[in-house]
Amino acid sequence: MDISLFAVPEMLSLIYEEMDVDTIEERFVNLVAEIFSFDRVGLLFVKHRRGVLQGKLCKGFAPGSISSLEIPVDGTSVLARPLLSGYPYYEKNVEPDPLTQSLGLTNFALIPIINNKRIACWEIKQCGEQQCPAYGKKWARCWLLPETNCCASSPQDKHKKKCEQCPVFMRHDSRAVEGVMVVDNSLSGQPIEKDTIILLSIIAHAAGMAINHSKAFTNVVQESIRDELTGLHNRRYLNERLVDELERAKRYGGTFSLLFADIDHFKTVNDTLGHQVGDAVLASLGRLFHRHLRHSDVVSRYGGEEFAMLLLDTDKEKAKVIAENLRAAIADESVARAEPPVHLTVSFGVATYDEDGHSLEGLLGKADKALYSAKAQGRNRVCTA
Repeated sequence: MDISLFAVPEMLSLIYEEMDVDTIEERFVNLVAEIFSFDRVGLLFVKHRRGVLQGKLCKGFAPGSISSLEIPVDGTSVLARPLLSGYPYYEKNVEPDPLTQSLGLTNFALIPIINNKRIACWEIKQCGEQQCPAYGKKWARCWLLPETNCCASSPQDKHKKKCEQCPVFMRHDSRAVEGVMVVDNSLSGQPIEKDTIILLSIIAHAAGMAINHSKAFTNVVQESIRDELTGLHNRRYLNERLVDELERAKRYGGTFSLLFADIDHFKTVNDTLGHQVGDAVLASLGRLFHRHLRHSDVVSRYGGEEFAMLLLDTDKEKAKVIAENLRAAIADESVARAEPPVHLTVSFGVATYDEDGHSLEGLLGKADKALYSAKAQGRNRVCTA
């Protein structure tokens, strides 16, 4: 094995010090190629919902040759076999495979990237179907294998639905990273030693853990700044952005506006149609706001049936026009799929920096006062501070 063992801890530290998934994956590929001096390295990940092994990154392969791959995870392709066996695949003289031939792979190894304990369906369910393709395979994902006995007679769409209701599937963390790393020396003909493959398996396991930790960190961050029902930013995030924009405007000049929006008579929707329809209304309104505003604007669910929008580089007159367009768009369409269709109106309050305030409390107070005025004047209207 032509590699200094001192390089491995350094390699792992360079992977673990990152929290961005794409950066971790890119470093992983580059470091494996450089430290082990492979001709080519490729990275593929499982997309469980689609049942495919999807190409992601590569070094040394022709552009697009790996990223364009979508391989069924059923073992028919050599590249997917480590996912079913759980072990590296590194025979030099393999049987002909159209995919490996098209990539020019003749002297290569496949390393599974699996860092979570696999769940064997036949063990958990105490299944006695020994003829089932998943039976006895500790590492096989039964929902990725065709014609498993538990739902062999079902059409493909019903097969998937049955799998999603299965306790084995529900215990599986679909966000956990699983994939295959391809390392290749077909161009140089240099042998790939067994010790190298063992070391790569350890490194791949560690890289998989780093990617999972990064995803978990990203999910926690997103959950802390997102409203679960609508997917919009939450009150905390909007207030933090407002503080940032206030500081920026004070230092460099410029203006921005804040819109408060409140659904008129929303309690009636919940009381007459139910909270499920009420939730659908809130989610639908969030999507409508996103469609009508710029990507740079911040849309948040501020609480209950109230929304707040931060419009960057927008003076009061322009903000009033935007709010009026939103009000009219909501009034002109049904905002949730229900029977009968749900029609409602929304009231808006507008405040602008620095015309209406120089502080977070001042702007929020003015926008809230303007919204109260819109409600007091009959609702379904836009009022400014």
